[in-house]
Amino acid sequence: MTMNSNSNNINYNYDEQAKIMLDRFITQLDSQSGKADPDDASADLKYTRSLQRERLNKKGASISLDYTHNLDKMFKGIAWKMDVDTRYVTRIPFHNVDARVGYSVHGKLKKEIHEKENIYAFALWLKGQKNSEIDADANYVCPHCGAPTVVRKLAEGCEFCGTRFLLNDLYPKITNYYTVATFSYARHVLPYVILGGILGPSITYLTNMDLFAQAFQSADVLGIIQCIFYLAVAAAVGLAGGYILLAVATVGYVLLKSLISLPLILRYRRVRKHLPGFMRSFEPNFSIDHLLGKILYLTSMMVYSDNYDELSVYDGEPMKNTFDDIIDLRYGSLFDVKKYYVENGLVYLDVVVHMDDIHCKGSRIFRKKEKFNLLLCKSTSAEIDYGFTIHAVSCRSCGASFDASRIRRCPHCSSPYEHYKHDWVVRRFEKV
Repeated sequence: MTMNSNSNNINYNYDEQAKIMLDRFITQLDSQSGKADPDDASADLKYTRSLQRERLNKKGASISLDYTHNLDKMFKGIAWKMDVDTRYVTRIPFHNVDARVGYSVHGKLKKEIHEKENIYAFALWLKGQKNSEIDADANYVCPHCGAPTVVRKLAEGCEFCGTRFLLNDLYPKITNYYTVATFSYARHVLPYVILGGILGPSITYLTNMDLFAQAFQSADVLGIIQCIFYLAVAAAVGLAGGYILLAVATVGYVLLKSLISLPLILRYRRVRKHLPGFMRSFEPNFSIDHLLGKILYLTSMMVYSDNYDELSVYDGEPMKNTFDDIIDLRYGSLFDVKKYYVENGLVYLDVVVHMDDIHCKGSRIFRKKEKFNLLLCKSTSAEIDYGFTIHAVSCRSCGASFDASRIRRCPHCSSPYEHYKHDWVVRRFEKV
């Protein structure tokens, strides 16, 4: 990996590199099938996946993944990009795949989901970083404090902040990802066409039984050929009719879903229009897409964590996890911010996120659409840090670096670690 000045990297195609990273990440997900973490996953993403694995192990459940890439270039691209941050370059590439996800309990397949999905990922580089190959002797910038250094020294500990990094924890990384199901017209064609192909000849036979009986009983060759011709024509018309029926059903389905989702879509559009103006008075580089990544990350932490007392991203009233039968969280493609406000130097977002979850109760696995309400909070002075990780924070009292994922106090000086001064925390979490 080579670090150059920003001026030398103006023409570097991060968009193309992001697509390559996502392709590689999907391949890693596919090959690991939930048993290990992709090499390109960030420390925070690996942590949420480890919590999910703990949940699966408790249930005796497992997940298998089989992704087939859609090779058509129109089904892959960049959904969002951020270049104005002083330290990081961010992209959200997406790729359409044919996904088969299997859910098993004690080795027995209980449920399989087969659908077209768009996979979106949050890809992050340090500014000036030009590829994903990490050279241990290359110049680098400490992801924690921003100090210039050499990659190899970060494994021993940054000379300035003391934070240690494994080489495979350094950027570029996929910091989060989610999937959104897309309607696959092709997958529904065959059943409708077969149905039409069967119904056409069947109706023709039932409405002309006397003609068919007479032809076959009298062994009339011409009559038999005529009957076969009628059946062939009826089959062709039935096949075409099945296809037309699918088209009509698809249009009806899309219109119905659109009407049902219209209020949510309108609210989501209002959020995308008005929330950035409110937030940019605190965060000049605020992005709805980056916020979505945080919402999904915090939702995963709250659902998969068994002990909220140790969870530094939760800063609400004592509560117990009542979501312990959820083994897989799938984004439902919409979220709503019901209200947002500032109070006592803290900014609050009251968020509802729509999910499509997989539950495991005993040996039964089922899919359920659900909504979670999160009250998010952070200090108005907390600057956005696209590379922030809960696994390498600094104590404001003694300056020591530590992993704050499951502790609320600095292990060196015992000072309380207040996560809301750095990033979003959850003040309330409940199922709607």
